[in-house]
Amino acid sequence: MSNKHILHVLKKLIKKYPNSQKCHSVLITHVLPTAESYIHLVHEVFPVTLVIAIPYSADLLTIKALREKGIPVYLPEGIDEAFLYSGKKIQEILEKDETPLLVQEVGGYLAGCCDNLSKFPHFLGIVEDTNNGHWRYQMAGVHSTPVLSMAQSPIKDIEDTVIGDSVVYSTERIFREEFNGILQGISCGVIGYGKIGTSTSIALKGRESTVMVYDIDPARCIRARLEGHRIGPLKTILSTSDLIVGCTGKTSVRKEDIPYIRDNAVLVSASAKNEEFDLVAFANECTCEKINAVVWRYTQKNGHCFYLLHQGTPVNFRDRSILGYILDMIYAELFLCMHLIAQGKIESGLHHSPLSIHTEVAQTWLDVYEPSFACTQEDKIWTYPDSLHTAVTRTFLLQTTQELVC
Repeated sequence: MSNKHILHVLKKLIKKYPNSQKCHSVLITHVLPTAESYIHLVHEVFPVTLVIAIPYSADLLTIKALREKGIPVYLPEGIDEAFLYSGKKIQEILEKDETPLLVQEVGGYLAGCCDNLSKFPHFLGIVEDTNNGHWRYQMAGVHSTPVLSMAQSPIKDIEDTVIGDSVVYSTERIFREEFNGILQGISCGVIGYGKIGTSTSIALKGRESTVMVYDIDPARCIRARLEGHRIGPLKTILSTSDLIVGCTGKTSVRKEDIPYIRDNAVLVSASAKNEEFDLVAFANECTCEKINAVVWRYTQKNGHCFYLLHQGTPVNFRDRSILGYILDMIYAELFLCMHLIAQGKIESGLHHSPLSIHTEVAQTWLDVYEPSFACTQEDKIWTYPDSLHTAVTRTFLLQTTQELVC
């Protein structure tokens, strides 16, 4: 396990919160070199019964290293198999062993089988990491087991602000290696102007690309316009952009949109799994040529073609996605959510991670990476939210004193 992936915040929290319930865990996650340290640290507290590797973000050397350390890893052949068998694998574990079990997952793979899992009294619940997963649990209805989601936490927001740059970095690498091109000066369309779409637009503009934004939400289109981007309807984005980046987390380019895609345009996904583009429609409406593992070319009946990068899965996972102290922060929140589930403090149903976790992760992160905060115990940031009340009270007393003096 490489020293460059030491997770200082997570280590500190793990020492603080032991596993008093003696429960085990299953992780449905990205198995990249950057995740190996996280998996080992979780294993120290909540012994990992099984890791289910997300197929499009599975590094074979990392899987081998985990297995050699005695951590079982199941690698589905594709996304469909992951959705089909993840719940079954966990049910098999629950049937064989009555040890309390919790799951930390990335993408809503268990959204359709919560009721089956909840029949086992030793199944404690699920921690979800992503917006895609959160939406899947919402759509699945009421759940009879606790599902704690950190997808929309302020800690996760911080991660999303840097995902755009990682997407553009990976895209630029492919442009150089496969197309002998650069992003500078090309026309780019960004579909979706949420947190990831915003950061992607900023990163592209920083590469001196021309950026046009579309979002199905008109208020977000207005925000993009006021933040300095050109905006336009989807058909305009598709017909004028050399590079099209899908950032919706849903389906941004559908069957009916295919004729409008500019000839020789390049399509890139910045969202989870392979949902950003309707790949079934692409295959039905076009001839697909798999040039290599990174670049696929789709040719329409009129001879116009477009390129899809990284098989339509998030392009940033080609370069390990998010790195360093950002990952430490995300993993720390996931661990604290797992701890809450293990404590049995979350009721059945879908819940957002609480403010107490956000504050503890942020304070611990500042303690580790910005130790100057530890020397200012009365600082508003350091004791937030209690310090906010203190600050307001002090301001009121100061104003009152000044009025009496006058």
